[in-house]
Amino acid sequence: DLNVTSVSNLPYTQELNDIWGYVDASGVEYALVGTRTGTSIVSLANPSAPNEVLFIPGVASIWRDLKTWGNFAYVTSDQGKDGLLIIDLSPLPSGTPTYQFWKPELTFNGSTDTLEKAHNLYIDEAGFCYIAGSNISTGETFILDVNSTPGTPILMGATLPVYAHDAYARGDTLWTSDINAGTFSAYDVSDKNNLVMIGNQATPRDFAHNTWISDDGNALFTTDEKSNAWVAAFDVSDLGNIRELD
Repeated sequence: DLNVTSVSNLPYTQELNDIWGYVDASGVEYALVGTRTGTSIVSLANPSAPNEVLFIPGVASIWRDLKTWGNFAYVTSDQGKDGLLIIDLSPLPSGTPTYQFWKPELTFNGSTDTLEKAHNLYIDEAGFCYIAGSNISTGETFILDVNSTPGTPILMGATLPVYAHDAYARGDTLWTSDINAGTFSAYDVSDKNNLVMIGNQATPRDFAHNTWISDDGNALFTTDEKSNAWVAAFDVSDLGNIRELD
């Protein structure tokens, strides 16, 4: 018994890749669903009969990631040239969301390119969006301010030029999963324009897929994206002496 009751189901005719939630000003909940060919916005006004209110076509990709901040949703895809999909959800529930495929020319770590794709994104509690695995430079994590001018991101800083498969931030610390390097890294991001690496650690199978921090901030959990790999736990209370726990 997992203490979960199925209320309803919305079938799709294609593969799905991610899901996130949004609540409008009237309290209606929505599921934001990444599909192979786009982004689906589903109203849960009647939880027993979910209703897709908008489908936004995009490039075909098996990887999409979705997050929200305020009344906007931000969506990445890891294939094609959609850039960053920005959806204004404020017209809900009576109106139709508007959207744009944001494809700016960005410069960091000595590289300049048009944003076409990215593997992943994470938005922290202060409205800073961390984009990992883009086509710019080596795919290192860079930061966008999505709070100051909602719907119009502002480029801040970037990590060292090491490809990141995933990014997670809490407070003034950013954790990157440097999958090809086989490590995870910690950065001090108190100055969003000047990120400083403060810790780095190899993972058991040298293919770090993701990280997450315990509630007290002392333990980090990670998985390597390999068959029969483990969930590994590390003591990160002292970033100068990171220790594997189990």
